[in-house]
Amino acid sequence: MVSKAPQIEEFVAGFLAARQESSITYGPREDTFLMLKALADLRLQGVRVLDVGTGSGMLATYCASRGADVTASDTDIGTIEGLKSVAGRLAITIRLICSDLFSKIDGHFDVIVFNPPYLPSRKFEDRAVDGGKHGTYIINRFLNQIGQHLSENGFALLLTSSLNRPEQLEMSHPDLNLEMVRQESLFFETLYVLSVTRKGTTGSHG
Repeated sequence: MVSKAPQIEEFVAGFLAARQESSITYGPREDTFLMLKALADLRLQGVRVLDVGTGSGMLATYCASRGADVTASDTDIGTIEGLKSVAGRLAITIRLICSDLFSKIDGHFDVIVFNPPYLPSRKFEDRAVDGGKHGTYIINRFLNQIGQHLSENGFALLLTSSLNRPEQLEMSHPDLNLEMVRQESLFFETLYVLSVTRKGTTGSHG
């Protein structure tokens, strides 16, 4: 199932060193590292990957370091410019787009990665963490659009939390299959990585 991947610790150390001089302000957290572990289980060489809302850029950078053909997007132009600098220092190629979810994304992808703002909130004051009611406003927007951007047997890796009532997501999106592939319990929540596929497709994870 898994091709030989570089040690995550080694990659993280190199990434953090490269981003020290960049303008990226959103740092990787527990949710980022859980997503990273899920990506480490995949064969990524030559795979078309889209990292939506790239934030720290760690997930996009990891996929590119594993030989994937990576596109990364974010709504914040400063984040995009910062990731451009990091990619240059690490001598990797990432296609960078300033986009709100899929608004400026063309084409289809084998793997779509999304670590969304998921904290329940009444207002959207911090774009990095505020996810609206139940923390699922942006997650639902993503799931409503994902089918148009997956390749024939493509799949997404989506980060959710026990705060989001994840069991409700599949009921709200009957055209999709959601399967938990990773989880981690924290002090006040449990984080989940969900594999998302269109019903009727295989969504190969090997």
